[in-house]
Amino acid sequence: MTGRRGREGRLKEEHAELYPGLAPGTWISVERLIGHVTDLIQRDRSKAKHITGPRLLHEDHFEFRGRSERPDGLPSGLTRLSDSGADPEPAV
Repeated sequence: MTGRRGREGRLKEEHAELYPGLAPGTWISVERLIGHVTDLIQRDRSKAKHITGPRLLHEDHFEFRGRSERPDGLPSGLTRLSDSGADPEPAV
């Protein structure tokens, strides 16, 4: 997948201490947020249980806006990559 996607997130103020280097209240592309969170986890794996949930970006810690195009082959009715429990659709 190339190019910037349209989904953005911003860190909620009450969770700022868990994410050093992220400014709360600032809209950032989800790709950059994911990169930042994975870097934090790689530096200290014990933080993973506090800064992630069922998804890499903890839904209680961030607000989200925007929309991302679905990558080719993934079921169109689902909105997130991790929701896809189905096999990719064959290319036409």
